[in-house]
Amino acid sequence: MRWLAIALAGGCASAGTDQPGQVDSGQQQTDSGTTMQDSSMTDSSMVMIDAPVGPMTRTLTQTTSQTLKAGNTIACSNSTTGHTRDNSFYRVFDLPAMGINAAFTVSQVSFQVEHCDHINNTGCVVAVRVGTYAGTPGATLTPASITILASNASVPVPEIIENPGPPPTTPGGTVNAPITATIPAGSKLVVQVEAPDGNNLYSFFMGSNDGGESGFGYIMSGTCSITNPTNISTLGTPAPRHLLLNVTGMY
Repeated sequence: MRWLAIALAGGCASAGTDQPGQVDSGQQQTDSGTTMQDSSMTDSSMVMIDAPVGPMTRTLTQTTSQTLKAGNTIACSNSTTGHTRDNSFYRVFDLPAMGINAAFTVSQVSFQVEHCDHINNTGCVVAVRVGTYAGTPGATLTPASITILASNASVPVPEIIENPGPPPTTPGGTVNAPITATIPAGSKLVVQVEAPDGNNLYSFFMGSNDGGESGFGYIMSGTCSITNPTNISTLGTPAPRHLLLNVTGMY
């Protein structure tokens, strides 16, 4: 934690010498007058086909590892009390680039927590949002290019207390936030986790690691004059820090 000032069935036939009921065609006469056809005489019009492909569930992630690293994430904080101020964390997933060419229906956002400490030991509440991003993700995101399609404004985060060490240690934790939205085919999906100002009551640091990522994680905080979501690895020290923030849905 750091402060930032942020079957196909076959027939059967008996082997052996000619007996009553045995015919040269490979068919055996039964008492009822019907025949049992051996497998060499199957109907050539029968073919094997695949079952139709149904909806697929997938979790979108940009981090190579889901293992949280203690003492790794930064947030805009009150330098006197140590409580965090307003902080929003983001990721953008390019659906076509990830091989998803149909509409994607979101069902859950998951994120890990490095530290969440309320003076009343009640944890904190964050907001989770999903939508689309019309721009090209780079070192920063353009807020005007974000369209929010759904929001879960009351996602509880339990008390998770990090020991600053040295070395820092944390029990960590994962929050699974239900949320429903349909992202149109061909879109980039944006996810946001907003932690309001702690008001000298609590601190919240999202979980991260330095194990590698395929896209940037971003942070924004008006209090710390970060007015555009900015690659969190470019702020403060140490770096890199890769936010553990995933989205699950169906297409």
